[in-house]
Amino acid sequence: MPKYNSTWEEADAQFLEALLLATGGEGGATLQDVLLMADAIDGTVFTLEEVEQALEKLVAVDYVIVLKNKLSLTPAFQEAYTQVEESADDQEQLLQNLQTQELTEKKIEAASNALKKNKLKNHYQQYQEQFGG
Repeated sequence: MPKYNSTWEEADAQFLEALLLATGGEGGATLQDVLLMADAIDGTVFTLEEVEQALEKLVAVDYVIVLKNKLSLTPAFQEAYTQVEESADDQEQLLQNLQTQELTEKKIEAASNALKKNKLKNHYQQYQEQFGG
């Protein structure tokens, strides 16, 4: 059984869309901002596992970076996103774009190790305590 989920899921595209909207496409957003945006878009409430898996995969393909507890979209994502922007259904287009990005266990493991120092679990728990998921 693989240790990491190396398949793109709908939740990954939902998380990416929420991050895109929370940052306005530039700058950074806290995990809390992204989770609140997901809830505002369509009532999505991510589990901790979904958040961790989405971020591991998005960091693994160099679409997201974490700096000073803020999530930011990378130039690599911005370049790929310019081809998506015309679509009426962003989430579907984002998922299709993600599916063109190759995920390997090695990349995901490296991303997972890099993310551990950001204490995402603590940020997620703070969000849960404050907003009750």
